[in-house]
Amino acid sequence: MVDKALVLRKIERIEIYLKQIRQKKDSGIEKFKKDKDLQSIVLFNLMQSIQASIDIGAHIISDSGWEVPGSQADIFEILADRKVIDKPLSKKMIQMVGFRNRIIHEYEKIDLKIVHAVWRKNINDIEKFCKAVVLKFGL
Repeated sequence: MVDKALVLRKIERIEIYLKQIRQKKDSGIEKFKKDKDLQSIVLFNLMQSIQASIDIGAHIISDSGWEVPGSQADIFEILADRKVIDKPLSKKMIQMVGFRNRIIHEYEKIDLKIVHAVWRKNINDIEKFCKAVVLKFGL
């Protein structure tokens, strides 16, 4: 059985991370490239929110007794197969996993244009993931 309190705590953390990102003013890509503090805030909170989404998915799969994912990306495929999230959102969350991995493993080579684009266009996907989980499990 899914530990609803644990999932809710993680969703609350994600909300905090996303709020911290949204509070930052976007002055465009050129200023973003020059503002190391803003880059750090955005990168850290994106990484944390993606990781918390992975953790939620892994918890749901484990507690439900579903198949063991071979990778973190597989978590979102399993959730789509089990109708927790839809296929388009699954694909977007798999892309987020890849983005998170690049942040962690290739920090010096991060393309700030991609980071900026994710910040401006894709953080809603994390919110959609949380909403789908809330709806599916009646949280």
